[in-house]
Amino acid sequence: MELLPHQLFFRRFTDLYRPLIAKVGGVLAEGGLTVPHWSVLRIIAEEGEMTPAELAFRQNVEKPTVSRNLQQLHERGLIDFKAGRDRREKILFLTEEGRAVYEQALDAVSAVEEEVLRGIPREDQMRMAEFFSLIRKNLID
Repeated sequence: MELLPHQLFFRRFTDLYRPLIAKVGGVLAEGGLTVPHWSVLRIIAEEGEMTPAELAFRQNVEKPTVSRNLQQLHERGLIDFKAGRDRREKILFLTEEGRAVYEQALDAVSAVEEEVLRGIPREDQMRMAEFFSLIRKNLID
C-alpha cells in the first residue's frame, strides 16, 4: 500500500521518536538525569522563570507529572521556587548548580543531536525546525 505524503511524514516521525529518546536518555543517565528532568531544566533555562502550570502546558503533561519531576529536581538542588503574584503562586528557576548541570547535559545532548542530523545541511535543519513549530501550533490551536 502506498502511503499519502502526510501518512509517510508521520510514520517516519514516529519511527524516529523512540530511538532518539533512548539515545538521549542514555547520555543523560551518565549525568544522573532522566529525559523528563532534562525537559524541565531545558525549558526553564531556555525560556526563563515560569510557574509549574506554565511548565505543564509547555511540556504538554499533567500537573501531577510536573510536580513529581519538580520535587525530585528541587531535592537535588537543581531548581528552586520563589513567591509569585500571590501566596499560592510559585515561580520556578534554576539554581546555580541547576544551571551547571543544564550546561553539561546540553553539551552531551547537542553531540547526540549533531550526530543524528549528520549529512543534513543546516538550512534544511532550520526548515524542519520551522515545520515542527508550525505543526505544534496547528496541534494546540
